[in-house]
Amino acid sequence: MTQTTGRGPDGAVPADSGRKTTALAGPQTTPLSTRPRPGRLERLEGRAHDVLARPGMAESLVALIGAVVFTWWINRPSPWWDEAVTRDVVSRSTGEILDLTKSVDLVHATYYLLVHALVGDSASITPIRLLSAAAATVTGVLLVRLGRELGSGRVGLVAGLLWVIAPLSSRYAQEARPYALVALMATAATLALVQVCRKPWLRTRWAVYIGCVTALGLLNVIGLTILAVHLCYVLATSAAPVRHRWFLAGGLSVALLSPLLWFSSRQSAQVAWLPVPHWNRLTGFFEAQYELTWVVIGLLVLAFAGIGRGTHNPALALGLAWAVLPTVMLWSVSQVHPLYDWRYVFFTVPGGALALASLATLLRVRYLAIMLLVFVLGGAHMQAVYRWRATGHSENLRGVAQTIESQAQPGDAVIFLPESRRVVKLAYPAAFDEVDDIALAQTGARSATLFGVEASTADITKALRKRTRVWVVTSNTRLGESAEDPEADKQRLLSNNFHAKKATDLGTYQVQLYQRSSKEAGIKNAGSKK
Repeated sequence: MTQTTGRGPDGAVPADSGRKTTALAGPQTTPLSTRPRPGRLERLEGRAHDVLARPGMAESLVALIGAVVFTWWINRPSPWWDEAVTRDVVSRSTGEILDLTKSVDLVHATYYLLVHALVGDSASITPIRLLSAAAATVTGVLLVRLGRELGSGRVGLVAGLLWVIAPLSSRYAQEARPYALVALMATAATLALVQVCRKPWLRTRWAVYIGCVTALGLLNVIGLTILAVHLCYVLATSAAPVRHRWFLAGGLSVALLSPLLWFSSRQSAQVAWLPVPHWNRLTGFFEAQYELTWVVIGLLVLAFAGIGRGTHNPALALGLAWAVLPTVMLWSVSQVHPLYDWRYVFFTVPGGALALASLATLLRVRYLAIMLLVFVLGGAHMQAVYRWRATGHSENLRGVAQTIESQAQPGDAVIFLPESRRVVKLAYPAAFDEVDDIALAQTGARSATLFGVEASTADITKALRKRTRVWVVTSNTRLGESAEDPEADKQRLLSNNFHAKKATDLGTYQVQLYQRSSKEAGIKNAGSKK
């Protein structure tokens, strides 16, 4: 991970290197007319190099391709559970968001407030996803700049393109959650670190670094595991005075975040559902990034074999540390205290792109183009899978809402079993305009909760007496869920006085229509058990 010095931003040695050269006279000099003319491929490579060497051209290319890839069919996949929560929370006022995060989702408070400020309180899922797409696009641009700072513009360009074409990048670049923003800030913090190590006497660079690390922690405290990567880089490239300054900068960032770290730790019940991850959850994350496991392994072996022969060592070392360390650290901790999930370590994917891009100084342009094409073709299937309407994001909340909206009649009631399945209504509130949510006593915004507060069994009983048709939204049991008496009471009320007329299966969700067994029959003994 040696710091590259004495080269220009594109890795080229300056023309005036301070060495004397002696022209060879006579027959030892090769006449221009006898030199072989470059072939068509060589001329094409040369033109591409000249164009991309222009200031800002490589960044613009990555930004353009990233914008196209990350916005392609961005509105197509149905939102899933967490995206529905995002849409509902950011639609609340600033005060209501702060009230909510006192008891739940404090770790996402910064994200909610940021999205609320940028898109307003009436946004649908797609505008929120576009913020993630923009963040992912900028991440690619910052990777280009990071490659330049490490000494090779070509490495930066290839790293940016590899990030853009990775299927897993598209998955989280099209999600209404903070993970693309976390990847952006992790990349910005790493770029700021490299710049600081090159010119540690510039105080503004230290301030930028501290700001980036602090912003990263505000968006996701797990992102602070990147400090382990930064420590490795500083130890490998910098003198003792710079190391001391880095410890102070990192310590200051953590100190600024200490209130968030403390209070968010008291909401650990939110991740209590996470299981102890098996080995395949770790290896699966690396495999999912490009879906070409053996190709990636082969290229990394080639990069290691090329050390000393042309592989860009700083990019390889920094990229591998970035890709592996935070992921392995979180997975290891999760063997005792489960916290591991792919989305929490998504910010390491740019590191993998940087490591693979270290081959850019070893391989010719034509072989780099072939490598990129292989990755594009190999990941094409998953690019399409992540954009499927019903299951692109695992859950079909849109299908549930459309079923209710298209088939419900005025006066129908709806019940969510359990109440957390009201998440569908959070995603598509307009779809439930024609039905009455008879179990809801207080909305989430008013009660500072995610799903609201439900009425008592007695009140639900009274409300059901006036209904002849009831829609029920339910789904498979989720991790960490257990049966609760209020949910069992609602099920008994339906079973005793209604019969299931039809059911629509929508993957993990089901929409059922219950109709009263007899118009005259009332609901008696509402709280009794049979």
